[in-house]
Amino acid sequence: MHLKGQLHVHTTCSDGNLVPNEVANIYTKQGFGFIAITDHDHLLKPEYRETIEQIQTGILVFYGIELTVRTRFGYVHVNMIEGDTEVLYTFNHPGDYDFTLKQTIECIHEVAEIYPIDAVEITHHGFYTPEYDTDQIPYPKVASDDAHTRIGCGRAWIEMECTRDKDAILRQIKTGNYINCYVKGQSKTVIFA
Repeated sequence: MHLKGQLHVHTTCSDGNLVPNEVANIYTKQGFGFIAITDHDHLLKPEYRETIEQIQTGILVFYGIELTVRTRFGYVHVNMIEGDTEVLYTFNHPGDYDFTLKQTIECIHEVAEIYPIDAVEITHHGFYTPEYDTDQIPYPKVASDDAHTRIGCGRAWIEMECTRDKDAILRQIKTGNYINCYVKGQSKTVIFA
C-alpha cells in the first residue's frame, strides 16, 4: 500500500494554532495516510495523550512528543514517536540551531548517547535544508513540516510502500526505505535503503 506521511506537527496541546482533530482533517484532505502529532514536552497540556487517542479520523495518528534535550551546544529537540511496540527518535530541524555542520554532527552523537537516534530531519518548517542531507550525518534523513499553523501543513512529507501498521511504518523509516517529498519548487530527495 502506498502511504504518505507526516512525522512532525503541533497542535493546541502545546504551541500550535489548530486543535488535534483539525490537524488530522487537514492532512486527511491532503491525501496523507498517517501523521505524528509531536507537541512540545515543556508545554504539554495534562490531557495530551487522551486528546490524541480521541481523534476521529481515517488516517493513522501516532502519539509523539518533541523532547527538549540539553547538550553542551545548548538545547535541541528530538521527536519521540510511538507505534504499538516500536519507538522512533528523530533529531529535529538542525537548521534551527545555528551550528556548523561539524557541531551538528557532534551534537547528534551526544544526543544519541541519551536517545537512540533513528533519523535526522532535513527540513526547516517544511523547507529543504540540503546542508544536512549529507552522508556525513550517518542516519536516514526525513522531510517534515514542523507545522504550527494551517499554512505550514503539507510542505514536506515522506512516502513509502508499506502495510497500514504503525510498527511497520516506523521500522521502514528506521531503515530509510521511503522517499522525501516537498511542495513544488523545492528539491526532491529520494532515499532508499
